[in-house]
Amino acid sequence: MWKVVATGLGILALLFSCVFGYFYFKYLRYETDFVAEYLQKNPQKCAIYYAKNGKVEVAHRVDTLMPLASTVKVIIAVEFAQQVASGKIKPEEPIAIGELARFYIPETDGGAHPQWLAEQRKTKKLQNNAVPLLEVAKGMLQYSSNANTEYLMWKLGLNNINANLPKLGLTKHQPLYPFVSALYVCSDEHSEAAMKNLPMSVYLERANKYFELLKIDTTTKANFKLANIPLPVQKVWSNRLPASTAAEYGSLMQKIDSRTYFDTATQTVLDDLMEWPMRLNPENKRYFTHFGAKGGSTAFVLNYALYATDKKGNKIEFVLFTNELKVFDQTLLQAEFQEFLKRIMKNDADSKEVLDILKKIQS
Repeated sequence: MWKVVATGLGILALLFSCVFGYFYFKYLRYETDFVAEYLQKNPQKCAIYYAKNGKVEVAHRVDTLMPLASTVKVIIAVEFAQQVASGKIKPEEPIAIGELARFYIPETDGGAHPQWLAEQRKTKKLQNNAVPLLEVAKGMLQYSSNANTEYLMWKLGLNNINANLPKLGLTKHQPLYPFVSALYVCSDEHSEAAMKNLPMSVYLERANKYFELLKIDTTTKANFKLANIPLPVQKVWSNRLPASTAAEYGSLMQKIDSRTYFDTATQTVLDDLMEWPMRLNPENKRYFTHFGAKGGSTAFVLNYALYATDKKGNKIEFVLFTNELKVFDQTLLQAEFQEFLKRIMKNDADSKEVLDILKKIQS
C-alpha cells in the first residue's frame, strides 16, 4: 500500500536498509526459501491461509486481525464491479486526472500514481486530460495508486463500500476509511507520542474531514509535510489501517474464483480488475485460466491475497498477512517475495517443499 514508505518517508534509513540488504541478501544462504523460513522463525508476525480445491491445508493465526494495507482495495473492487453491473456507474465515463490529483500526495506511494499515469499516456487511454473510470479502478488494483483509491471511495461512496462487508460474510473486517487522507492527521500531530494519545474516534473524524476538504479544496495539500511523518509516526498509521483476518480474505478469494458467487456481469468486471497478473505477465497464461491477486505493504507490513485456477482445474487460495516487521526484514522479504509466490503456485516438488515449511508453523 505504502510503497510510499520506502521512498518518501524515513528515506535515509530506508535507503541504507535497501543498499545493505542487497549485499546481505546477495550472500545470504538458506536451505529452501527465504520467505518461508523467515515465517517459520517468526510465526507471531504472520497469519497464513492456504487452500487447494476447497481443502484448507495451512491455517496459521487465520482469525487474528491484521492491518490490511492495500490488500483492502479488493473490497473497493467488489463494490466497483457491482455498481458497474447494476448500471449505477459507467466504466467508460471519462474522469479528469485533476480530480484524481486532489488525493495524490507526492512521494508517498513509491511512484505508483505517476507510473500509472505514464502507462495511460503510453497506451493513449489518457485523452483530453481524462481517463475511463475503468482504468482508474485498474490503476488502484495493478499499480496500487492511493490517489485512485481515495477517488473511488468518493465516487462509489464509503457507506456503500462498507455495507458490502457483512453481505460478503466478513464479520470481523473493520470498516474502510480514507486512510491516505489520514496522513494529513499524522502530519499535523507529527510525533509518535501525539499519535498514540489521539483516540481512534478522533483520528477517524479528522481523517474524514480532510477527505471531505480534499474534494473541494486542493490547497489543503499545503498542510501536508512529509518531514512530519518519520518511521515512528508511520508505525502508528500502519497499525491503525483497516484490519481483517486471513480466513476472511481466503473466503473472499474463494468467492471470486468460484465464478458462481457473483452474478455474471459483476464477475466479468471483477475478472478484469483482479486478474492483472494475467495481463502483466503473459507467461501466466501458460499455466492458469484464472489468476487474481492484490498485495499491500507499509514499512512494517507485507501482505498478499491471491486466487488461481490452473489449466488442470485445480483451485488455490493463498493469503499471507504480516505485521511488526523490522524495516530491514521487510526489505529482504520484498526482494524474494515473487520467488516465494512462484514456488507456492508451481504445484510440483518445489512447491510441496515450501508448503511443508508453512504447515509446520500452523496453529
